[in-house]
Amino acid sequence: MTNNKIVLLIGVLVLLTACTSIPIGTMIKMVRLNPLEMDPQQLLVAVKTPEGLNVRDGDVVIDFSFRTDDPDTSFKHQFPVIINDDYRLPDSLTKGLKENESITVMQLSEEDALTMYNAQQAIKEYRRNHDGGAGNIDLNLVSACRDDDFSWGDSRLNLYLKTSDEEDFFLFLRNLDVTKLDDDMQSDFETLPSCAA
Repeated sequence: MTNNKIVLLIGVLVLLTACTSIPIGTMIKMVRLNPLEMDPQQLLVAVKTPEGLNVRDGDVVIDFSFRTDDPDTSFKHQFPVIINDDYRLPDSLTKGLKENESITVMQLSEEDALTMYNAQQAIKEYRRNHDGGAGNIDLNLVSACRDDDFSWGDSRLNLYLKTSDEEDFFLFLRNLDVTKLDDDMQSDFETLPSCAA
């Protein structure tokens, strides 16, 4: 990397279990990804869930932060992504989809997309005039919800990410068990909220 380029740590701060895997291809793609060049309006998240398990607005969060020695040039943004019901699912997501599975596509709100864009420009401006600074972009599943037909034996979901209109969705996290998001959730049905609540 040259001095003209920012080094961002691409973190995956989802609470992983032994049964959750990040594909090798995803690791390579994330290492090569430059978060400063992404268009936040084109950033999409897709979640594949089994019957009885769903995600709502805010259940997936994108964290975007930048740290320097000067608090005036440091920031930490948390962007809850929201459901886009109008997005037409591509064949790459629906191929092999089972009858008891569904896919939810989510994206940043217009306001959050603008905030992220302005943050990207602020980092670029800082790097033009200073050395140092550490950045981080994370994709986190923070919650999910259950319907009446939810089964604890089928509580795993997949997360997919799309970083631009020209790119396809790629598998980001596989077999993420929502019952492991919270230690208390594993044995208490009521701790996984109802989608109707």
